[in-house]
Amino acid sequence: MCVRILTVFCVLLFLAGCVSQPMAEAEKTSEASQMVEERPVELNVDQKDLAVYRYNNRLYVIGDEAMKASFVAHKHLPYTKTTLGGGPQGETVIYDVKKKDSAYTEGLMERFNEIAWMLESNDIYTAWKYKGRIFVIGDAKMNEKFSTHKHLPYTKTLLGAGPHGETVIFQVDKKNPELASNLEKAYLK
Repeated sequence: MCVRILTVFCVLLFLAGCVSQPMAEAEKTSEASQMVEERPVELNVDQKDLAVYRYNNRLYVIGDEAMKASFVAHKHLPYTKTTLGGGPQGETVIYDVKKKDSAYTEGLMERFNEIAWMLESNDIYTAWKYKGRIFVIGDAKMNEKFSTHKHLPYTKTLLGAGPHGETVIFQVDKKNPELASNLEKAYLK
């Protein structure tokens, strides 16, 4: 009698294992398909000889045409230099490296830092990240000038007030003395 109960128990245990196995395989297949479907997306940056791709929540900076094509096809760079939190939203930035040309990567890093990234825009302000700082602008005309020249003539600066400890620079308008304090309240709320 004990043998029969033990045999039935083993059969049930085996069947339970068989039933749960396809579910585990389906979960693995689902995870794998999500990973395979994600592909590098090229961001629109106004830089010559430089491409920035978003992939796996990271930014990849590449300056060589052949390497761009290889990265899109294989989603891999053979040699890299990584900056943790160097992206506009605090992303990791991965730079292409040429072993025999040390100036290549330094040039990529410099040109990447010259990009002004629009972080957010609403009815009150537009926030830009440029050279590791956040610029908050409340005037459409000044915003257009900043997007071209990347300069604000009059500013109020708060060190470490950004979401990742960045310096935040607010537009000051002599004709509208409350602008800077209004921008500060709106941005830091």
